[in-house]
Amino acid sequence: MSATSRNGFDFNHGEWRVSHRKLRTRGVGSGEWDQFETRTDAQLLMGGTVSIDETDFTDRGFKGMSLRLYDPAQDQWAIYWINSSDGAMQPPVFGRFTDGKGVFEGDDLDGVRPIRVRFEWTGTETATPQWSQAFSYDDGQSWETNWVMLFRRPQ
Repeated sequence: MSATSRNGFDFNHGEWRVSHRKLRTRGVGSGEWDQFETRTDAQLLMGGTVSIDETDFTDRGFKGMSLRLYDPAQDQWAIYWINSSDGAMQPPVFGRFTDGKGVFEGDDLDGVRPIRVRFEWTGTETATPQWSQAFSYDDGQSWETNWVMLFRRPQ
């Protein structure tokens, strides 16, 4: 078992202010970004092997929740996303932390288009961790980053 991977989400607890930069239109080569702020409340449970958070997208009219589960037999995390707009748990991405960077991938749909999804966590040992999401429409040959979130503690 990799202590680095198992403890990868140890940073993610308490309250956060989050600066978002989200691509307005995905999968078409757009360079137009929407920028906004949210608050996130995060918890570690079961000795750090479960990580949950809830984000209130007040200006967008919904809430989102991440559920992360560590599987010690596979030495990997499964990350699920739930949106209050539809109440559905999205397909998971799977991965691990190595040297402070977490990379997680899985299959999903963007509308009706099959995609490969990648989440990356960086800066987890700093005061401003960052999460990003990228989609691949060509089975991982190329990636388009479509959402970046910078976390910081409330003042």
